[in-house]
Amino acid sequence: MVPTDVATYELQASRDTAGQERYQTITKQYYRRAQGIFLVYDISSERSYQHIMKWASDVDEYAPEGVQKILIGNKADEEEKRQVGREQGLQLAKEYGMDFYETSACTNLNIKESFTRLTELVLQAHKKELDGLRAYTADELNLVELEEEASKPEGTEHPPKTSCWC
Repeated sequence: MVPTDVATYELQASRDTAGQERYQTITKQYYRRAQGIFLVYDISSERSYQHIMKWASDVDEYAPEGVQKILIGNKADEEEKRQVGREQGLQLAKEYGMDFYETSACTNLNIKESFTRLTELVLQAHKKELDGLRAYTADELNLVELEEEASKPEGTEHPPKTSCWC
């Protein structure tokens, strides 16, 4: 592969895919086992911001219940090209019940913070799920013990002693 091919590939890979039909069919497969999702728009592109509603709708439809989501306004280093205000991003995140960060992949602004926060949200969700499972399992075990006790004849609190002739 020639270096220009690499640069061309990287440029194509970095383009906003929000409106491209060819990505709509494959993305549904990515949602199935998702635990955390970043919904990212370019603050210098009103069009990419408008597509967030479609992506959020797809997440709600195809991702597992309880998937953690964060809204990201990227390219915060390009303030002079801004088409989407920070307040717009905050409002949209609030409407969808998501955290919001403005980031810059170029200057590394809020990259670590947003990934750390998504990780925390995923771990918190798993802890709640695990705690719920533990409570359910404990309830099930208590129910089994109660059923076993209820099926014993009156007065047989302890199992009868048997003689062993071994």
